[in-house]
Amino acid sequence: MPGGDVVEDSRPARRTAGAVWGRALLVVVAGLVAGLAVAFHWFGWTSIPGNACGGRFSPCPDGTTPTILLAFLCSFVGMGLVTWRVGELTSVRPGKVLPAVLVVTGMVLAFWPGWQAYAWMRGPVLDRAWDAPVDRPGTVKGVGNWVLDGAVVRARTDGLTSYDLADGRERWSVDAPVRGSACAMSDTVVDGIGVVAFGREDEPCDTVWGVDTTSGRKLWERKITGGAGFGPPTDGRVAAESGVAVVLEDTAVRGFALRAGVPRWKLDLGAGCSPIVASATAGRTRVAVQCTRGSAFRSLELVSLDTATGTHVRRTALPAESRWEAVMVLSARPFALWLKEKDARGTDAVLTFDDQDRLRGTVKVSEREEDLRMTVDAGRGFDARPALRAVVVGDVLVTAVTKPGEAVPGAVSGYGLGSGRRLWHAGAGGPVTALTRLNGNRLAVLAGGRIDSLDPSTGHLTKGPLIREGADDVAEAAQLVPGRDGGWILVNPDGTGVTPPLLGVSR
Repeated sequence: MPGGDVVEDSRPARRTAGAVWGRALLVVVAGLVAGLAVAFHWFGWTSIPGNACGGRFSPCPDGTTPTILLAFLCSFVGMGLVTWRVGELTSVRPGKVLPAVLVVTGMVLAFWPGWQAYAWMRGPVLDRAWDAPVDRPGTVKGVGNWVLDGAVVRARTDGLTSYDLADGRERWSVDAPVRGSACAMSDTVVDGIGVVAFGREDEPCDTVWGVDTTSGRKLWERKITGGAGFGPPTDGRVAAESGVAVVLEDTAVRGFALRAGVPRWKLDLGAGCSPIVASATAGRTRVAVQCTRGSAFRSLELVSLDTATGTHVRRTALPAESRWEAVMVLSARPFALWLKEKDARGTDAVLTFDDQDRLRGTVKVSEREEDLRMTVDAGRGFDARPALRAVVVGDVLVTAVTKPGEAVPGAVSGYGLGSGRRLWHAGAGGPVTALTRLNGNRLAVLAGGRIDSLDPSTGHLTKGPLIREGADDVAEAAQLVPGRDGGWILVNPDGTGVTPPLLGVSR
């Protein structure tokens, strides 16, 4: 305008600045996608235990596969977006520093949402919280456990040790007799007292202790006539119930006062008859007995007696025509007994009995569809008090199973004790290591490094937390124990260094 001030139009500059900021923001978004690729690669590949997984018995942890797939997807998309958006920005704002800063900013911002997405896909995890010092000397082995309120008493061949469930610290320890090894344990602790037996190498269990599980103090000691052929360690040779310690001798069953060790009663089983395993509950003791005539087999029987007085109640013949190879009590009430004869064509089944010792049902160990895997091989687990992979809940036997030809159980099945029929079958997602009964008639199943919750009535498995750190320190025959605040304790038979005696994991 003649004679007036010249007014410059600022709108093009504002448009240029707006374009720069808009394209800069898109560069940040592109960097965020690239950052997600880096995060997913890191989280995905580092989640693989031992740098290898896959297959039925070594499955990859939940979330690993989708995380790695997302990592590659974000890699390709992120590279394309960064190249495109950086080119768009430099066309209006030349330079290399700003695009680099924006891309790095986006990648840093991607870490938190990347972690949240991975955590959602992975599910809850458990990490190592503590482990107990390794067993010394290196020749000892765990033979059984008592799970108490706030502690686990672990029996080794050379004595007993109590561990605190909160941090694994040792509460007390007591040594076995000189040259003696722990060879039998009661399946329960009654009024704070457990019963444990010791024997020398290649000799029967002939020394019985009553132990105060709170302090580790030996309350009493008794010498007995140990059963021939029951070298250490052996399951079911002692029991505790109703103020009585029930002990199996060579040809008799004896009862001692649980707290004082005073002899209460003795029941002779008759000529040629020897007790194999005992179980005591609700005032009744049941003993599996084998009778022979010279070297010839005569019978296998179930003898019932009154726990308080030792009075004989009844004697019931078991379905066997040859000597026993395996006899184990799976449940005291309802009474369930696994009986396996030496005769390959003989009985190999879980037998269940009513309160009058009448046979209710039979669950065969090997059927057309699957085999029951209730224990691990002798010498690989807790031999004096096995941590079974089978639990009786109500009228259902829940056990680890294998398909024909398989050696490692990868599933669990439920069988009706009365009918003997399979009620349900559930894949466990990995090798079944342990089953533990929880409150509310539910079971915890440790399989493939994950602790799931199982409804024994339906077989429905609810996914639980994955042991992310420490799974390699869990033995094949470990015992699973609920800990505090949602944590868990794994108790291993071998604690000499390959695996720790106890491992605590928590969220």
